[in-house]
Amino acid sequence: MNDPEDQAWLKEMIVSLLENMATRVENLGRLLVSKEPKDLQAELHQIKGVAANFGLAALSEVVIKAEGFAKTGEIDSSVEEGKKIAAIWESTRQELEKKFST
Repeated sequence: MNDPEDQAWLKEMIVSLLENMATRVENLGRLLVSKEPKDLQAELHQIKGVAANFGLAALSEVVIKAEGFAKTGEIDSSVEEGKKIAAIWESTRQELEKKFST
């Protein structure tokens, strides 16, 4: 990807990802405390979509588990799995910022 237009587009997408996920992780943090099943499942579903769209495999794996627990009403298990998401995202965010100098 040496084309300047492609690089600019990719950087724009990464900036959008970083902003979106900052909001998502913040929302998730509140929901992990409130344990509101429908809202928790919905937020996990949104994060799962973002992770899938950007090919974030480690994040996707954990979110899929957490959402699965939420879907079956295993909220405490969903919360425990969901607590891993912020740390995985932070590591991913740092790598993206280093690579794309955002």
